[in-house]
Amino acid sequence: MDFGLSEDQSLFQQSLRGYLAERVPMERVRSVMESATGHDHALLRQLAEQGVTGIMVPAEGGGSGLGLLDAAIAAEELGRAATPFSFHSAAVIAPLLLGAARDSAVRNHWLARIAEGKGLLGVVLGIPAAIGGRLRGQQRFAADAAVADAYLVVAGTGPATELLLVPRDAAGIEVTELATVDATRRVAQVAFADVAVDASMKLEVADAASVVARAVDAGRVALAADALGAAERSLELAIQYALTREQFGRQIGSFQAVKHMCAEVYAEVEPLRALLWYAAFAWDAGREDAAAMAALVKSHGSEVATEATTTCVQVYGGMGFTYECDMQIWFKRAGYDRQMLGGPTSLRERAAGLMLGA
Repeated sequence: MDFGLSEDQSLFQQSLRGYLAERVPMERVRSVMESATGHDHALLRQLAEQGVTGIMVPAEGGGSGLGLLDAAIAAEELGRAATPFSFHSAAVIAPLLLGAARDSAVRNHWLARIAEGKGLLGVVLGIPAAIGGRLRGQQRFAADAAVADAYLVVAGTGPATELLLVPRDAAGIEVTELATVDATRRVAQVAFADVAVDASMKLEVADAASVVARAVDAGRVALAADALGAAERSLELAIQYALTREQFGRQIGSFQAVKHMCAEVYAEVEPLRALLWYAAFAWDAGREDAAAMAALVKSHGSEVATEATTTCVQVYGGMGFTYECDMQIWFKRAGYDRQMLGGPTSLRERAAGLMLGA
C-alpha cells in the first residue's frame, strides 16, 4: 500500500505554506493577537480564497468537498504559521454538523458563508437538553464565541441529542471572554439563561449523537495536525538560532548537548506524521478504528508537541520564555491544542474503551 500524500495534496501543502509565509508573517500574527477581538475578518476571507475554509464543505454547499486528510494538511500549515484562526472549530466541526442537517435551505446558506469566509459559527458542546422549550446551561472555552455570527449548539446526550442554530443576539445569551495561554485563538464562556427555543432554531439531523461524535473526532485530528505544525516550526527556529547564537566563541549548535536536544525533538516529531495521516485516512474511510485513532493521535500528538516546544524554548535559553521572542507563541499554541476537546489522559482512556469494546 502506497500510503502518503497525493500530488495534488503535496502541491496544496506547498502552496499554502508559501502563502502563509508571505501573507501571515509574525508581525500580522502579533497584531491580531494584541487586538481587542483577536479576530481578523480580512484574514478569514483570504483563507477562504485559498480554499482553506471550504475543505470540509460539500460541493453543493459551495466548498471543495474534500476529506479530513486534506483538512489535516491545512491545519498543519496553519499551526506552522501560528495563524490566528480556530480552524478545528470554524472550518471542521461546524461544517460537519451543518452538513448533516436535512433543511437544505438553512444548511446550504450557512455552508456557503463558511466556504466564502463570510460567516463564522461558534460551536457550543455539552449543553443540557432544552426543557419546555427553554435552553439553560453553559460551556466554557467555546472557540470564537465572542465574535461568532451564530452558535451551533449541541444540546442533550445520547438519543436526546439535538442540534440547534441559535442567533447571536437571542435573548438570554451571555458571553464572557476568557484569557488562556494561547492568544492566537480566542475562547469564551457561553451561558444560556432561559433562552427560548423555537422551531426555526432546530436542525433536524438523523442520529445526531453519532454525527456530533464524528465531527468532534475530526476536530481532534485537526488539533493534532496543528500541534504537529507548531512542533515542526519550533524545531526549525531552534536550529536556526543554534546556528547563529554564539557562546564562548562558538555557535551553540556545535555543543553536543544542544545537538542532542534538537535530534531528540526530531525523533519524536517525525513519526507523528504517519499516525496523523492514518487517523485522518481512517476517519475518511469510515473505518471501525477511526474514533480510537482520533483520540490517540490527539493525545499523543499534543504531548509530543508540548515536549518539542518546551525543548525548543530551552535552546533559546531564558529568552525563549519572553513575550518578545516568537518561540513562546508556538509553545503556547501547543498548550491550547493539548487541552481543547479533551486532554491526553481522558482521550487515552477513551481510546482504550473503544478498542476493548467497553
